[in-house]
Amino acid sequence: MLPDSKPFPFPASCRLKAPRNVNAGVAPTYDEATYYDVLLPELAPSEAKFAFDVDERLLRNKFLKLQQVVHPDGYGQKSQTEKLCAEQQSSFINKAYQVLRDPLQRAKYLLELNGVSIEEGESMNDPALLMEVLDARERLEEAHAQSDIEEIRRENEKRMKETIDQLLQAFRDRDLDAAKRFAIQLQYWVNIKKAAQEWIPGKRIEIQH
Repeated sequence: MLPDSKPFPFPASCRLKAPRNVNAGVAPTYDEATYYDVLLPELAPSEAKFAFDVDERLLRNKFLKLQQVVHPDGYGQKSQTEKLCAEQQSSFINKAYQVLRDPLQRAKYLLELNGVSIEEGESMNDPALLMEVLDARERLEEAHAQSDIEEIRRENEKRMKETIDQLLQAFRDRDLDAAKRFAIQLQYWVNIKKAAQEWIPGKRIEIQH
């Protein structure tokens, strides 16, 4: 489960600044809302639960506009309740943006919305995949120059793109088993990317999953 997906007990008065439908009555509170409700309210709930394909530019624009509305700096002359509400909303919106802009975190969040969790340390029973991971680790450990690392990075970026494309198709097909499998796979590639960024000659490489 993603940490802090509902980080605060919002007061009942803290309601979405961008309700799903302005004609639908009272907007939901943040305690009731998902990250998609906040940043992509035009999506119906049934669509949002599988909406892996996100327009990152649109997402950022909506994030910035919402932060302009709820940023605590604009509530200096308001009541303490309103200030607290603004702080909590701003934090929630920031967390929503950080999750939805990142393919791996977005995939995990969508799985969570569908009642599927990836436990810490959960791995795949896929010998071919594990061999690729071990090979990448050995190459990182044996690398002598930055040029060696750049080659590994290029190969890993290609693997990441392929896995993200597979995740996109899995969510389009509403195939949660496949989506979970590809999310775990992407976690390996993300960790290899991190290990390559932190590479130091002779340093032992630990690939977490």
